[in-house]
Amino acid sequence: MRLVRWFLRGFLPAVALLLSTGASFAWGPHPAITQAALDALGTNHPLKLLLGEHAQRLTNHCWLADFKRLPFRDVDQDFYADDYLLFPGVTSHLDHICPEVRKSYAPYFKRALQALRTESPANAARWIGSLLHFTEDSGSPPHAAEIRGPTHLKMENWVDAAKIHLSNYEPRSLGADDAAALEGFERRMKELIEYSKPRGQRLMTPVLIGNRKAVEPISLECALETSRVAADLLHTLGQLTTSEKRTGGGLRGRIRTAVVPRFERVPARVVIHGTSFSTLTDAEGRFVFRNLPPGRHELSALSPGFRTTNSFVSVASDVEVECDLTMVPGSLVRNSDFAVRWTRHDAPDCWYSTPQGWEGEVIALQPGRKYRLHVAFRPGANGDVLLRWSREVPYDLPQNVRLPRIEGKPIRPGDPEMTFTASESMALLQLTIRGSRPGDVCQGIQLLLENAAP
Repeated sequence: MRLVRWFLRGFLPAVALLLSTGASFAWGPHPAITQAALDALGTNHPLKLLLGEHAQRLTNHCWLADFKRLPFRDVDQDFYADDYLLFPGVTSHLDHICPEVRKSYAPYFKRALQALRTESPANAARWIGSLLHFTEDSGSPPHAAEIRGPTHLKMENWVDAAKIHLSNYEPRSLGADDAAALEGFERRMKELIEYSKPRGQRLMTPVLIGNRKAVEPISLECALETSRVAADLLHTLGQLTTSEKRTGGGLRGRIRTAVVPRFERVPARVVIHGTSFSTLTDAEGRFVFRNLPPGRHELSALSPGFRTTNSFVSVASDVEVECDLTMVPGSLVRNSDFAVRWTRHDAPDCWYSTPQGWEGEVIALQPGRKYRLHVAFRPGANGDVLLRWSREVPYDLPQNVRLPRIEGKPIRPGDPEMTFTASESMALLQLTIRGSRPGDVCQGIQLLLENAAP
């Protein structure tokens, strides 16, 4: 919890939530549940050995799924949470409440396993964090009982997190191979929901009358059972990863970029088209893949402040290939020309369809610096680009945000450019393409530091 709060008062407060989406429901004891599961594994568990220092960071990463479309802070990096939430197996955000949360189990389980087998420990831990969040939310009484609103928030947060620890619990394997483990995981999740759902229904009246004393022990029961399920899940992931056979080829490289103000800690993202493989670089710009299928692959690298960079590599079994790329300075908008469609073939990555239009990611500005925004509208385009901005907002958890003053200005074909100076009241902005799909309204959007190379 401490790391999450530090982030929220730092780099990129989650104003995407303020500009576009409703608040999510956050079960307060996520870190305590994850810690109890980690403690149950013991010191020399295979998963802990695989993840190293990143195993303990799961107590922070278990929040990731609550930061959909928002930035997130790790110890040494800042990144967009959706880089670990959206992929070809999950192309839109899933509800965290039953029954839809059940759709998250299989794809995130498979993606976490893939990350353990093919990516760095840092990336694998983040994917596991996303899986943990959906797992843990399923055991929350109001999530299992399909209860929303103020009653939901009280029911899942009236619990003493200090009491969440497992005594002498031996994590059990959910299956000896991938298929059996997934089946066992889904069966275990069904049991967890059946455990928490009646308890959530029983807590409705005590919550409504404000009887916290009656709520806390029952919520604690659910948190403890959820910790056992999380321990089983982590134990199984570790077993499957250590027992699997190494296949395919390797790919490592470095993405070279320059320093971009307010994005100094943001890594580049590398995706391999036509596959579910993706990863983020480390603080030095290095990335690695293991066990890639042999063949010729197309890579794209995305990073705020740079043009998308593409490359082709040929991977052979039992051979490690190197691929270094130098990115050219460009727009602060990731995928500004809408060319990368890795997550889904019919929509650009980093853009989201909403009732208001296609919304981009939140972009941090440096107060006192001048910026130039230029929209390359298509001839005869029937649409515009709405620019909205806000000050930075300190808060503790997403649902506790107090809305700041949000200002906006439409950018239209007749006046496609705007120059402005960032300030305290204009520290974060978001772009929304209105009227049609992004590529139909405009060819691209350039947001540049004034005097920077296009």
